[in-house]
Amino acid sequence: MNPDPLRRPLAEPFAFALVTWPAVIGLLGAPEWPLWARILEGLWLAAMHLAAYGRGVGFGNIMLFLSGVVAVACLGHPSPWVLGWLPVLLIGLHAAQQARLKATAAQAGGATPPATQPE
Repeated sequence: MNPDPLRRPLAEPFAFALVTWPAVIGLLGAPEWPLWARILEGLWLAAMHLAAYGRGVGFGNIMLFLSGVVAVACLGHPSPWVLGWLPVLLIGLHAAQQARLKATAAQAGGATPPATQPE
């Protein structure tokens, strides 16, 4: 049994970001790669987004949106305006955590998760 029920819902957005965002950057930033490698990256990206939708529609939508934000930032890379997308990514990761917490609470019996209080 998981000793801390909040650990997994809070960590999953970051785990999905670690497995999807490099694939997005690779698809857009490495046109010199062979076709088979780009196809494998696209399949990996699709599989990971399907897995995100398996965690809930809200979570899947947020992670798909964040991959789009990474793609837009990658396309505008040489510009310093790329840093403007960083707050959107951080807010999106927080929204993904909230979506996972709500889904976890709904599976646990409908109660909302307790607010974490510093000790």
